[in-house]
Amino acid sequence: MTARSAYHHGDLAAAALDAALEMLAEDPSAGPSLRALAERVGVAHRALYNHFADRDALLAALAARGFDRLADALAEAAQPAAFLTAYVRFALAQPGLYAVMTQRRYDEINAHPALRASIDRVIAVALRVLATPGADEDTRRREVMRVWMLAHGGIGLQRSGMLRLRSDAEFVAEILLVAGLGPNEDDAR
Repeated sequence: MTARSAYHHGDLAAAALDAALEMLAEDPSAGPSLRALAERVGVAHRALYNHFADRDALLAALAARGFDRLADALAEAAQPAAFLTAYVRFALAQPGLYAVMTQRRYDEINAHPALRASIDRVIAVALRVLATPGADEDTRRREVMRVWMLAHGGIGLQRSGMLRLRSDAEFVAEILLVAGLGPNEDDAR
């Protein structure tokens, strides 16, 4: 069977995003191109332009799918430690997808309604779990941003190898301690 005969029917956009996720899992450092993706799915690369205006639109759709998955992973978190643990585990388990998700600029996010909606799902969970109920909007936003920035910065340092080599589980425990969400000395006694 030739590559072009591999795709027969169904939702080409969804199939392309599935294939892009596979490509990112195989090589987290390579953002998929429309041409490589079309070859993987088995269609002419021009066919993908019916669903994605360009590579940026593809990456925005991929990021939206990633943020939806992250929102699902965070949905059960009832406490800040559970939220941070789920967030960090998601990012470490899917480094290519996480990179695509977090490399969107603010104006790019707002230019893609599906991406904006997916990020808003994550923000809603973060506000529910991380922000002080009844606090003013700026305070609540800063409480969420403090944890998000800590997590993202720590993940970046861990992924780049700048931190002392640790397993992902050890890194999760360390970032919880740095965030003040791990066991304290009284708990250890």
